[in-house]
Amino acid sequence: MSSIANKIPFDWHKWFPTANRFKQLDLRLLLALSFGGVCLLGFLRAAWRDYRTYMAYGPSELPYSLRGWFISSALMRLLATDVFSTDLYESDPDKRSWLPQDSPKRERGPRPQLGPHPMPQRQLDQYSPVDVRLRLAEAFSQLVADHPNLLQFKPSLHEGHTTQSIFIADDVAASPIAQEMFGEVSHIHAIGDHTVHAVLAPQDCKKVIEMGWGQRHPLDGVEMTRHIFGWTLPKEYILLYAPRTDEELQTVMEIVKASAGYMTNSQFDVKQPMRDS
Repeated sequence: MSSIANKIPFDWHKWFPTANRFKQLDLRLLLALSFGGVCLLGFLRAAWRDYRTYMAYGPSELPYSLRGWFISSALMRLLATDVFSTDLYESDPDKRSWLPQDSPKRERGPRPQLGPHPMPQRQLDQYSPVDVRLRLAEAFSQLVADHPNLLQFKPSLHEGHTTQSIFIADDVAASPIAQEMFGEVSHIHAIGDHTVHAVLAPQDCKKVIEMGWGQRHPLDGVEMTRHIFGWTLPKEYILLYAPRTDEELQTVMEIVKASAGYMTNSQFDVKQPMRDS
């Protein structure tokens, strides 16, 4: 009986036409899963590198954790603006300036590379030598000591309370921009790259960017941050690149003095040479 059954031709494709389709479907599914796995692996590797870059900045105003990285990478990047555009300063009706007309350009190569995260805003190369870093901190201290009626040191509200920042003195009348910044004038990113944040007059912002000394904050003037995070940064909030030489340090401090003059509505001798320690 079995020998007779073996001799009867049986067409599996005729009686079970879906069998071949299942084979094709299995192949497509396998290819799709393989492609998806490769894409997922690439995404995870890129995310891991991005996370390590974020953690390499050091502690800042955002949580120094996976949560802080996610906020900066997934949320803030979507809101970031053009950090080199100066049109908004050109159109600003405030034409005052505290920087001298003969402010030099930043020489010695291109601008430094900055990290991809809006916060914290940090350099990835062209760091300050140790001796210049020390003199930068001394120059900040000297500026406050020379103007105790106008300036004071307090823990930064924009960089995290571990950073000491220059604020306007308590008795100084706060302008609208000073009120928006809660009186904070300038601070050094001492745990990290030693760049500087400062608040400048609109025309001085334009000059600093065009002369190559700094750039805007990616979130400055972005009103959406008020609705999402509960705060905003003014367009006058500028990053100054870390000084590499004593000559660059002199110019950076001229810009910081211009910031102090703008925030206190006072005249500062920005060209006054720094004193030797």
